[in-house]
Amino acid sequence: MRKDEIIAWLKVVYDKLLLVVVLGAILVSLLVLIFSAVREKKSLTEDQWLQPPFAAARQKSGEMTAAGDAIETIGAPFQVGGWTTRMVVAELRVNCVKCNRPIPINAEVCPFRNCNAPQPKIISTKTKDSDFDGMPDEWEIRYELGVNIDDAAQDADSDGFSNLEEYLAGTNPRDAASAPPPVTKLRLIKAGRLSLPLVFGGAQQSKNDTLFLVKNKNTKRDSYVRIGDVVEGYKITGYEQKTNKVNKVTFVIDEDASVLKVSKDGKTFSLPLGGKSGAQGEWAASLVYLIDNAKMLVKKDDIISLKNYKYKVVDIIDQNVIVADMQSGAEFTIEQYEEPAK
Repeated sequence: MRKDEIIAWLKVVYDKLLLVVVLGAILVSLLVLIFSAVREKKSLTEDQWLQPPFAAARQKSGEMTAAGDAIETIGAPFQVGGWTTRMVVAELRVNCVKCNRPIPINAEVCPFRNCNAPQPKIISTKTKDSDFDGMPDEWEIRYELGVNIDDAAQDADSDGFSNLEEYLAGTNPRDAASAPPPVTKLRLIKAGRLSLPLVFGGAQQSKNDTLFLVKNKNTKRDSYVRIGDVVEGYKITGYEQKTNKVNKVTFVIDEDASVLKVSKDGKTFSLPLGGKSGAQGEWAASLVYLIDNAKMLVKKDDIISLKNYKYKVVDIIDQNVIVADMQSGAEFTIEQYEEPAK
């Protein structure tokens, strides 16, 4: 090959040869850098990797200088919790409450290794309550209530239910036709057994007949009745004659402890002789309706009418009264009444 041909060939491949040489140099440099980083990492102990050697000394001595802070920042760089897809848009940051360095807004703890301070929880716009009245700002704005005043106890639609009660029930505080169930305004004053109006005064037995003396505590009226008779709505259903041994100071006597059985509305009650042990009737409860302060005495199976609702008294147990919505069947336990603060 002639000299002029060699020169022409070199001119053609010169650019390609130069590119190959540059790429080779870059590859060699990258391999050397990776090898050096791996070797340096292996040379560090686990404690040194997690915390720079100077950090413990500075914590022990309490020395905090600007130069020391800069060195510590280099030794424990900023750690991002996760990658984002925001591209060239900067990720939203806030300052850590302890070290004051920028951290992701949704970080639960500071991601800096030498801080790790817990961060305040993010308040959702749906739960933000500027006036701390139990009703979120978003809900108050929707119904034109005050987000900067405590108006929980106010009644915007004058239906007897407070704004807070309307919020908890999911009803419209601006519409009187949209209100919580009226049973939620019932309160229990007291529950207990009713005292029977009758007292068993004794029995007069003859050869062929037995009469029973029954007294009415309210009217003071005495009646002599037989088994099957009705007195003040109570039917005489039975008589149990018995005695109890009673120890006196120097002797023992047989005391008459007979019981007269009566019934009303399918329920049976016992009348002890002389009313000594107290004749207790059925359970009843005294209730108050807070809308108009109306009071009522109810017993099991009674029906309570409130506005357009009807409730049946399902049961009365000690100081618990359970009623059921006669339309939906939903049951409610009546809350205890609390005297208003003076």
